Amino acid sequence: MWMETSAGKISTREKIKLINRILIPSISTYSKTFFQNYNQSHQLRLQDYPIPDTPIVKEVISELNQCPSSEIIQHSWQCYFWGIAVANTKNWQFDHESYLIASLMHDVGLADPQANFSCQCFTLESALRSEAICQKNSYELDKTQNISDAICLHMNGYLDEHDSSISKESLLLQKATSFDVMGSELNLFNYRFVKQVLEKYPRNNFKNEMKSLIKKESIRHPYSRTALFKIFGLPTMITLSRHDLKG
Repeated sequence: MWMETSAGKISTREKIKLINRILIPSISTYSKTFFQNYNQSHQLRLQDYPIPDTPIVKEVISELNQCPSSEIIQHSWQCYFWGIAVANTKNWQFDHESYLIASLMHDVGLADPQANFSCQCFTLESALRSEAICQKNSYELDKTQNISDAICLHMNGYLDEHDSSISKESLLLQKATSFDVMGSELNLFNYRFVKQVLEKYPRNNFKNEMKSLIKKESIRHPYSRTALFKIFGLPTMITLSRHDLKG
């Protein structure tokens, strides 16, 4: 896996590949959002999706709650429900527990100023923390790896959903985070469901917090995907995000 061998540091050649294969499609998807409306079908209710009450989920929630950023805690929960919305719209089957773990853990490395500086990308730090919890709870190895992959891939901004080698959990987390951060693929989400989720998990100062964390991560890891995406306008995309119902 590239992330494990590189620790998240991208070379010039890899930057070019990222721009062509990921960044350009990501910007294209984002730009289409300005011509889209919320999905009026696929009615969902928040209460129909209870949180799995398992020991590993309880430990993951405890880990997330230690995050110093309340905005990232809320964002993580939002992403879990955005993934459910995407799966419902596309009729995708997925492992709810694995996806929940990936959703709640995906940004813990970004928000923690004490994160492992040997990692050149916050997603690897987040993945390693999720792996530690999975190992402690004797979680299945294939599910543990899938969770790590989903966390590391979510920062790509674009994944080919027709690529059979990419799990549904990875696709869901990527689409969920892109929607929550940039408002991408607005047409996959029902307005009423989005409103329900944001009422329970409000965004508050999320946009400013995320831009601040991206700036810090780019300084800390100048050869990371985060730093590259910052150069290509990620903070502006966050500012212009349309889906934030609270303004």
